[in-house]
Amino acid sequence: MTHDPLQSLLRLRRLAADQARSGLAESLRAETEAEAAVTAIETEIAEEAEVAADLTSGDADVEAFGAWLRSVRPKQHAAQAAEVAAEAETAEARAVLAMSRAAVRAVEEILSRHAADERQRSERRTQHELDEVGRRLGKTRQP
Repeated sequence: MTHDPLQSLLRLRRLAADQARSGLAESLRAETEAEAAVTAIETEIAEEAEVAADLTSGDADVEAFGAWLRSVRPKQHAAQAAEVAAEAETAEARAVLAMSRAAVRAVEEILSRHAADERQRSERRTQHELDEVGRRLGKTRQP
């Protein structure tokens, strides 16, 4: 059995596509977690702001909210930055997967063309053999 390097290449390309799919899944998971962190902080800020804005809240409550908000803002900005980074990573992972899929398709197309070429060569050989048999039979039947 002969070893076809294109079959090996196809296996490698498929493995790379599988790894790209796994990478995208991990990126999407990280992006979802980052989005959840941002949402949690924003929800907490909104809830605390609502309490501070309540007309029954005193000045101490409002000042406490302001101090708390100043301490939470860096966490919020960090969470937002992580979300942006996760989105960028996901976009990159999508591009890598698209390129991997294209590479698989390219090798599959080459293999398909090679198979079609081989079928055509085989048909030509068969036709040539039939023509040769016909010529031999024609020579033996002539007087």
